[in-house]
Amino acid sequence: MFLQYLKRIRFVLLWSLLCVGIFFLIFVLEEINLKAAVYPTVLCLAFGLLFLLCGYLRYKKTGQKLEHLLQGEGPYEDSLPVAQDGIESGYQELIRKEEQQQRKEHARWEKSGQDMEDYYATWVHQIKAPIAVMNVLLQQEDTETNQNLKAELFRVEQYVEMALGYVRLDSGTKDLVIAQYPLDEIVRKSIRKYAGQFIRRRIRLIYEGTDQIVLTDEKWLSFIIEQLLSNVVKYTLKGTVTIIVSEEKKLTVTDTGMGGIAPEDLRESLKKDIRDIMEEWNGNQRESVCI
Repeated sequence: MFLQYLKRIRFVLLWSLLCVGIFFLIFVLEEINLKAAVYPTVLCLAFGLLFLLCGYLRYKKTGQKLEHLLQGEGPYEDSLPVAQDGIESGYQELIRKEEQQQRKEHARWEKSGQDMEDYYATWVHQIKAPIAVMNVLLQQEDTETNQNLKAELFRVEQYVEMALGYVRLDSGTKDLVIAQYPLDEIVRKSIRKYAGQFIRRRIRLIYEGTDQIVLTDEKWLSFIIEQLLSNVVKYTLKGTVTIIVSEEKKLTVTDTGMGGIAPEDLRESLKKDIRDIMEEWNGNQRESVCI
């Protein structure tokens, strides 16, 4: 930092050296005894070093304050160091204007996102009414056509629930209820929801149950399991689906459907998801929980 300060005042130092050189040159040309210049030179040098030290300390204090601001978060409008001249004052005014513009853009973006979230949430809740009516109408006659329509309507209902789940993702930990739950109850509840689809597709399900207790959010864990089962129904034309819970509380869903995601793509996808979650978690500065 001291070298940076010397670089900043380099023209002042060069001007001072030039003045000293001119001073001694005049003494030489006028044949004045140089001893007469020693005392004022020492005084000028002492005062110069004092002013140099004071200027460096002020420069260091300003630099440390700016570094502290860079490591933290805004707003910076009332936290900037005192401007030393008109140029610095102009730069600070530009920073204030930029920060105010950024606040306006951020507020506009948040309002737009909230409006969009409210719209989708309202749409999801309103669409459930005609779905329920269609379910009632299709149950009046047990025909093959009605069975097929009920299956497709079930898929529509799941897509609606998926849309609602994605809308809730932005709520972060505010929508989480972390507690200990029996894993078997959550898995069986999801299986019962898709039982009709397994029977219709003639897909064999193997699940022997588990006595594991997990620390999680019941709603979101059910959502994840249901998405896995939804993909099973969608991409498994025939065969078997196996659900296993290991002693390490690792839940595995295996089917005999299509090939699935390539291992290298799966690893990159998981890395990206984990990185995004950690960035959002750290940005919100919320208390960490175990899911």
